[in-house]
Amino acid sequence: MVVGERHRRLTVAALSAALLFGGMAVASSAPAAAPVPSEAQLEKLEAEVVAGEDVAAIKKLNRTYGYYTDKGLWEDLADLFADDAVGYYPDGTYVGKASLRLLFLQNIGQGKLGLGDGRMYNHMVLQPVVHLDPGGMTAKGRWRVLAHLGRLGGAATWAGGVYENTYVKQGGVWKIATLRYLPVFSGPYDSSWSRIPPPAGTPVPPPPAVASAGAAAPAHAPDRPADPNACRGYPAACPAGFHYPNAGSPEFAVWNSATLPTPPATKLAGNFLLRSLAARTERLADEQSLENMLRMYGYYLDRGRWDQAADLFAADGTFEIGQAGVYVGPARIRAYLGLEGPIGLRDGQLNDRMELQTIVTVAPDGLTARGYSREWAWLGDIATKTGSWAEGTRETLFVKQGGVWRIKAMHLYSNAAYDYDKGWGKDAKPAPGPSATLPADRPPTVVYASYPKEIIAPFPYPNPVTGKAPRYPASAVIGKLEAAPKLPEARRAPASFAEVSLAAERVKDHHAVENLQSAYGYYVDKGYWDDLTRIMSKNSTYELAQRGVYVGYDSVRNFLLKVFGTNPGPQPNSLGEHMSLQPVVLIAPDGKSADMRVRAIQVLGAWNRTATWGGAIYVNKAVKEDGVWKLSQVHAYNTFTAAYLDGWFRGPSRPLPGPSATTPPDRPPSEVLKVLPTVYPIPFAYKNPVTGR
Repeated sequence: MVVGERHRRLTVAALSAALLFGGMAVASSAPAAAPVPSEAQLEKLEAEVVAGEDVAAIKKLNRTYGYYTDKGLWEDLADLFADDAVGYYPDGTYVGKASLRLLFLQNIGQGKLGLGDGRMYNHMVLQPVVHLDPGGMTAKGRWRVLAHLGRLGGAATWAGGVYENTYVKQGGVWKIATLRYLPVFSGPYDSSWSRIPPPAGTPVPPPPAVASAGAAAPAHAPDRPADPNACRGYPAACPAGFHYPNAGSPEFAVWNSATLPTPPATKLAGNFLLRSLAARTERLADEQSLENMLRMYGYYLDRGRWDQAADLFAADGTFEIGQAGVYVGPARIRAYLGLEGPIGLRDGQLNDRMELQTIVTVAPDGLTARGYSREWAWLGDIATKTGSWAEGTRETLFVKQGGVWRIKAMHLYSNAAYDYDKGWGKDAKPAPGPSATLPADRPPTVVYASYPKEIIAPFPYPNPVTGKAPRYPASAVIGKLEAAPKLPEARRAPASFAEVSLAAERVKDHHAVENLQSAYGYYVDKGYWDDLTRIMSKNSTYELAQRGVYVGYDSVRNFLLKVFGTNPGPQPNSLGEHMSLQPVVLIAPDGKSADMRVRAIQVLGAWNRTATWGGAIYVNKAVKEDGVWKLSQVHAYNTFTAAYLDGWFRGPSRPLPGPSATTPPDRPPSEVLKVLPTVYPIPFAYKNPVTGR
């Protein structure tokens, strides 16, 4: 970066702007202001702020890819790509945005926008690891994808994989340059990703008729065939294909500050530029805080903490779900949530409310913000032997009151719900309707039916590439956005250069810790135990599944390699997905440590033999060791395990294994825990961000 060059070019313009806004006074009776930072200092700070904005923009871009795919917004989906982008998909390689648009619109969309009634194409894009390349104009990202595909009355299929993508910044806008899908697993809903044969004597339906001419050619053929040597996923042992070095190395940094480009020229300089950078940095930090709040909300619902969830709302806040109507005020919202039962779950219940794919956009004035997120609910009750899924899109409007963010309006659009035993190919439940015992304060703002009908929660932000409103299919019902209130802007003392610099560093730290935790899950996926140990700090602790506490890097490494790592790396006929989701990341004010709450979902299998779910909550810590973020505490609170064909609601989970006889821990388990049907308290690593409770 050429220090000071652009500001020297703008001296006259900056001086004129300063005089226009009444600044640059030479003499004044007011107290002396803080010294104006140098051009070189401001240039470096602005480069850091731009880098933070870039990483946030890339995450928004790729999460939007998932949402547009969900709803069949094929034109807008194609617009997320660069003109010369390349898409590497299992059926072939598509070169150029025009070819990708035809793939989406003709092959997947069958020539029209939207999915049409009865079709399921959910595309969850999760667990990011994002890095800016040297120079700051290109980037790389790794994402986990989990898809629900099929049609009511037809097939229902799981598909899971990884995207290894590259991005390019053109004209100040980030676009997808290459998308490479690495398949990990897939399988019919009825027999799972392990293709478990039906029990002996079970009637097997005849296979569907196949035309003698074979499968029809796609409407738009790929530009190049798929790599015939590419790994097709489970049951094969596929390499991970990481774009990054070990996550415990200095090279894993989110970006290298020394290689950032000089920011574009502006008309601002001196304290005027500093004030602009302060506002931009505050918006970035607020977006991270509000992503945390949405994820906290999901965790509160998990454990039946209706009180904590309702406390996140403003005094006049509103809550709406499905067709139940609108509830106004925290007391009414708490009462509605409490219809599910008293505070705290009872034994035998599963109420996991995953808050995923969060996108938060703070308004330019910094006083309102909008959230767009996905709820994926895993529900069940061993007492009644019932289990179900539900999926929805959450629209959230936030307001900043007295410096504290609160929820002004929350609307959960009920996209789909179905019985666990039947799945989305055989069942579709209606959206929640009005309560007979606690009528709503207002009727629903939008009348709609959920799956198999099309309902789209409106996007509260434009297409990240075109800047235009997305094009919705005429066949779908489109929801309504809550109007944002006009709030008086509070006067605040200008932030100092040191304060803004520190805030920008904390934004980078947040991204770094999220990358680190995501990388942990990817290492567990593939059994890369030696790589995993290298992301642990020297004095780290490791505890899971009631095996006890292992203390110190060497002890943790010995445990992982001897208990899990007898055959490190991916193994044929074995699946061990360890999804690391819904991270709440809290960076300490000094930037030296962080607390986390993270959800783990395991998708496990032995080909043609077993398929298993597992769930846990990690209460983790990280420390900055020699300038590099590493995990200092890994503590998994296991909640359930379940055979796929049975579900989590037919009986007790398999007991946890307990301490190893051959590799004993350094300390016994810190708590004695039992999994479902037992529901036990899991500590929160944070206080309620509104009340401080």
